[in-house]
Amino acid sequence: MVPPHCHHRLDVATATDIEAARRLAMTLAGDRLHDADRDRLDAVVSALSERASQLPDGATLLMREWRRAGVECISLDRHPPPNAPQDDSGADALATVDAQADLFASHVTPGIGSAHLARVWRAGGGNAPNPRAAVDVGAVMVARSGADSCGDGWFFRCDNAEHGVALVVDGLPGADAIARRTEAVVAATTPGLSPQMVVGAIRRDVADARTGTVAVLRISDEAVDYTALGAVAGAVIRDRKVTSLAARWTMVGYNPQIPACVHLVWAAGDHVILHSDGCARLPILFIEHGLHKVEPTLAAAVLLRDGAAQDDDQTILILRNIANPVDQTDMISARGLV
Repeated sequence: MVPPHCHHRLDVATATDIEAARRLAMTLAGDRLHDADRDRLDAVVSALSERASQLPDGATLLMREWRRAGVECISLDRHPPPNAPQDDSGADALATVDAQADLFASHVTPGIGSAHLARVWRAGGGNAPNPRAAVDVGAVMVARSGADSCGDGWFFRCDNAEHGVALVVDGLPGADAIARRTEAVVAATTPGLSPQMVVGAIRRDVADARTGTVAVLRISDEAVDYTALGAVAGAVIRDRKVTSLAARWTMVGYNPQIPACVHLVWAAGDHVILHSDGCARLPILFIEHGLHKVEPTLAAAVLLRDGAAQDDDQTILILRNIANPVDQTDMISARGLV
């Protein structure tokens, strides 16, 4: 089984697909949602699925548990054309999602398609942001086509109002146990450790496994400290400028010297993107698609749609510096939050 923070991917084009999407949503809801919340989730997934079935090429739904308190659903499509009016049924479906979801955000990429993010959570279990947090984080992780496990991994922890640690694991297909162990090691580390020390802790724990590569970041509101072993690609994006985060080619189970940290200054509105194999050109796509003010998980989903380069486990993690929050220009609604 894929882990809770991994998205289930379902292509929706027919009535059978709609029913499959509704069943998956109820499975993910489990007992974490009350009956009224489950009804709202069903309405959201049904509306997005119905809309998908009416598009010429359908749409892809990504669903996962949301912080043990709800369910997240993302819809990705390649319709309509940039200047074409949307049909009434599609507009009505999105209005239903907006009305029933606790959080709803949309983004249209001219000439390519649209993306929609909805979250439904139980009362008292929402995701109101920490007003003192310096970083907004979003991630999308999917297993390769047809797989029921994921060798990739990701983790983010906000240690205090100004500092946090982030991890991306690029594992071989089927190496899900190693990815989960790596996430657990980082989750158990003492707050404030340097990325080099965190990588050292990972290597000590998974020394018997040579199937994973990792990137670890130490984040503050002023700087990013980055250390990586292997093929995890990373970049800092400042407006339309990209600074790549280099990695030493190796695998965790081998014993090279741990690389020194890369220290980069960043400011409010800047982003960090980390991603595993299977995706390409993501920093450039981020700029071309104008994703600077898009909710980070939705932005990651757009990059997954347009940057997937091969069938593999795929993970994209986006961090946005919100030391001084930036406005979001895309449609976003969060009942009780705004």
